[in-house]
Amino acid sequence: MLHSWVGRVAAICGLLAVLFALMIGLGAPAPDPAVGDYPDGNALAQDPDNHVGDYVQVTGTVVGTEPVEIDLGYDYTADGERHSGTLTVTVRNVDTAVAEGQSLQVYGTFGPDGTITAENSVSVPAMNYTAMYLVSALAGLWTLGRLICGWRLDLQTGALCRRDEPLTPIQALFDRVREVRA
Repeated sequence: MLHSWVGRVAAICGLLAVLFALMIGLGAPAPDPAVGDYPDGNALAQDPDNHVGDYVQVTGTVVGTEPVEIDLGYDYTADGERHSGTLTVTVRNVDTAVAEGQSLQVYGTFGPDGTITAENSVSVPAMNYTAMYLVSALAGLWTLGRLICGWRLDLQTGALCRRDEPLTPIQALFDRVREVRA
């Protein structure tokens, strides 16, 4: 079955259909604290009164330090309408030093006045996200380079084949330029 173009395309379409079904099926359940899935910013923005006294886990950007306030981004659909924006909540009992612009993850109890009494909190400097994206991009480029240098696409069979003689990165670049010009 996977020895022809039709078989390969059918297999890819089948796998994509399964992936889509799993995204819909497993992405739709409501928060369930019994399995470690606590209400987040979307749930608090949608129906805050329903979560008073519940444990919540939220991540937001610090917008104030005395008292600690964080902006929670939300984006949900209810009654056929899409709602998005930010919700500002006050966090009590923060045990780490925070500065404006940092990301703060909080686990605690949601109060009736829209505050969260933190039991645990972790702050992440904004620069950490930049470094994470930079390292991920470099790793992706390195992997793509290794793929291009060590493998080739056989257009007749649609298969990815190992090169007999791996290319150096410069050879791979010149080969791509020649293919484009031809």
